[in-house]
Parts: sequence; structure tokens; C-alpha cells
Amino acid sequence: MAGGLNRLAGKRALITGAGSGIGEATAILFGKEGAKVGLVGRRKQLLDDVAARIRADGGEALVLQGDVSKEPEVAAAFAKVVEAWGGLDVCVGVAGVEPYDRGDTKCHELEMSVWDEVIGINLTGMFLTCKYAIREMLKVGGGSLIITGSPTGFFGHGLGETAYSSSKAGCHGLVRVLAHEYAGSNIRVNCVVPGFIDTPINSAFIAAAPSMDELCVNIPMKRPGRSDEVAPMNLWLATDEASYTTGGFYFVDGGQTATV
Repeated sequence: MAGGLNRLAGKRALITGAGSGIGEATAILFGKEGAKVGLVGRRKQLLDDVAARIRADGGEALVLQGDVSKEPEVAAAFAKVVEAWGGLDVCVGVAGVEPYDRGDTKCHELEMSVWDEVIGINLTGMFLTCKYAIREMLKVGGGSLIITGSPTGFFGHGLGETAYSSSKAGCHGLVRVLAHEYAGSNIRVNCVVPGFIDTPINSAFIAAAPSMDELCVNIPMKRPGRSDEVAPMNLWLATDEASYTTGGFYFVDGGQTATV
């Protein structure tokens, strides 16, 4: 496998939000490390592009267009992975929205439609991803389930991000209860918590800011992170090297939460 150490050789993985940002970087890294990778997202062209990159490196990928907030589409994606590869070993839930510019705001101003959209994709979508991943992992005797969190779900600094912060706090709750519930079934559940990462989901926020320096004033490393700096944490949690790791929260944030 070009550029990889084969740390995921033989692993069958599904990644949501795989068309861009952290999901894309994770999918490409998993492919380089020997995993067969199912790519879930709403925009097929983006998934096709990621799949092409994985295949160009000698990897194997499935394009699974779907909306994580819709249970039949989630169920169909997992079914296709199992049909193609006989089971599932790893799942990374990355899919999410953060509508800075479309109405996520202070609680007293927040429209119900925006709340429903964000909770539907970020929290209900994560629940559905976990539901079907766990069903398949139980059949093969275990696996690694990785949920993407956010510092805004831990601390109150996500001003004006009421729906997003709430959705991520809910994801953190999922990590804790699922890790406890399924540890005896050899299913590890962990959370990767990216800080301020330069991805498409943050593009509107970055564009509206006076300067990058102002955005990074509370980050000790004084810069945003990159998706390819988050993906290796997902990789480690997916490997057998993390066999005694469950219920953990792993911050990749340039030191931002060290200052809280």
C-alpha cells in the first residue's frame, strides 16, 4: 500500500462525512494503511473523488451516498459494506453541520428549523451510525467505533452556536454510555475532539472573521489545525494498538482546551 505501514490490514471500515475535511483525510489515511473503506456522504461527486484517490494508492473503497439523518439510508450503507466485505470492524462518525451563516445563534433567536437540522444530522445521525455499526460489530466479535466530538460540547465558549454545541454534547453522552454498555462485547467506543480545524465546515466562520490571528488568539499553537492532523488520531483508535482504550476523549486542538 503506497505510503502506509499496513496498520489496518484486513480491517473493514465505514466513515461518515467522508467527502471532505476530517472524514476525507481519515478515509484516505485508512486506505493507505490497508483498510477497505466505505465512504458515506450526501454529495456523490466528492465521494467519487475520495474513492479515486484511495484506489490510485492501491486501496479499496465503496461509495455509499446517503444522509445520516435518515435511518433507511444509514441502514442501506451498512448493508452494502457487509454485502461487499462480509462484516465491519471500524466505524468513524464524522458527518456533521455547523451552520454559522444559516441561523445557528443565541437560544432566544434560534429557529426551530435550524435546531432540527443540526440535531438531526449531528446527533440523530451519530446515533443511527452507532446503532448500525454496533449491530454489525456484534456479529464479528467486536470492533472500534470512533465518534467526532467538539470542545463546544464540553465548554461554553461556542457563543452563538446553541444547536451545534448541544448536538456535540449529546455525542459525548453517547460515547460514555456506549463504551460502558459494549465493553464486554469487545466493542471500543472513543471520541476524537478536534479544535479549530481549517475545513469546509468552518469556511463561513473563517471568512467572516477580521483575521486569522484573532480567530487563533486562544490557541497556544496560534494557528488552526489541518484535517490530516486529526486523521492519525482516528487511525490509532482504529488499530489493535488501542485495544485497551474505550470511553476516552482525545483532543486534537493545538492546546486550546488546556487554557480553559
